[in-house]
Amino acid sequence: MTADPPAGEDRRLTRHADVRAVLTDPRFLVPAAPAAQPGTGMAWLRGAVSRFSNGAEHTRRRARVMGLLDALDPVRLRREARERTGAELAGGARVDVMARIARRVPVGVLATRLGVPEDRREEVVAAVTAMAAAYHAPGAAPAGDAAVGVLAAALGQGEEPEPGLLAAVAGALIQACDATAGLVGNTLAVVARLPADLSAQWPVEALLAETLRWDPPVRLTRRVAAEDATAGGVPVPAGAVLVLDLAAANRDPEVFPDPHRFDPARFRQGHGGGGGHLGFGSGIRPCPGERTALALTAGVVEAALGHRLADPEIPYEPSPNLRVPARLHLECAETTGQIPAGLPSYTDVQALVTAGADSPLDQP
Repeated sequence: MTADPPAGEDRRLTRHADVRAVLTDPRFLVPAAPAAQPGTGMAWLRGAVSRFSNGAEHTRRRARVMGLLDALDPVRLRREARERTGAELAGGARVDVMARIARRVPVGVLATRLGVPEDRREEVVAAVTAMAAAYHAPGAAPAGDAAVGVLAAALGQGEEPEPGLLAAVAGALIQACDATAGLVGNTLAVVARLPADLSAQWPVEALLAETLRWDPPVRLTRRVAAEDATAGGVPVPAGAVLVLDLAAANRDPEVFPDPHRFDPARFRQGHGGGGGHLGFGSGIRPCPGERTALALTAGVVEAALGHRLADPEIPYEPSPNLRVPARLHLECAETTGQIPAGLPSYTDVQALVTAGADSPLDQP
């Protein structure tokens, strides 16, 4: 079967081709939020951003976000993220990347490039983190409402910011918060287990691309059929909800041979096969922040490459569709002199590589 049996009104698609087909089909829409209400709280924000809109309104809102992000220099974003991460890791002491870097650095760098004053950077990072937590959870609105006000005050610098600008900046920062933190954490959870000379054989871009395939931070997305259609070889009536399992599609053996193996060599030349991974979506409305997110994450990962995972046990934040480490401790490899217990030894990793594979890790 190309689709799992229906679960209630939801139908789940797991094959790469089926997921891509839905993402490119204009008959399938995102679940929309109610129209924006007056004010600057979370209810207003959900109704004002491009993420929860369709059709011409989505096109207009998305264009504004793209205009903001396209004006940014990815080289500068990457350099600043690398420098700020390096400052956090300086000294070689054990550091919880998720608490100190994974959200704080990317969101902080992006916020200042989008007009937040430097002296309000940390305040806005905390606000965006609260907004991201409330983005998909209306019950968390009170904390999110206050956070939207913090961002509005920082952008306006004493005056009310234009609502469209506030929505575009807020949406860009929220999209760069949890998902980017997950990409940082999931990449380092693999790379920091390896000796530096081994992980250095792959470009950072290949490490990120393979993480987005093998352990993507965004696991699921949903679409609603606007009319009767077909998906995954089965009829889909108007109004039915499709769950697009991005994580499963990224491990489709029809597209990615040996799919459960972490193998950055798949992307060494920029080729992923079958249209590549779905870490940033595909089709009609791929993530508008792909270039920005990759630049920020690459800077963080580059700065951390000389560090090793200090604790092999990594807990993850509870979430129905995100995979983000709750804690991930790094320490400078030079300060330990040995690989911590529970992590593969240099000899173990080299044996796997010389046995005929570029890739040292498998995951069921």
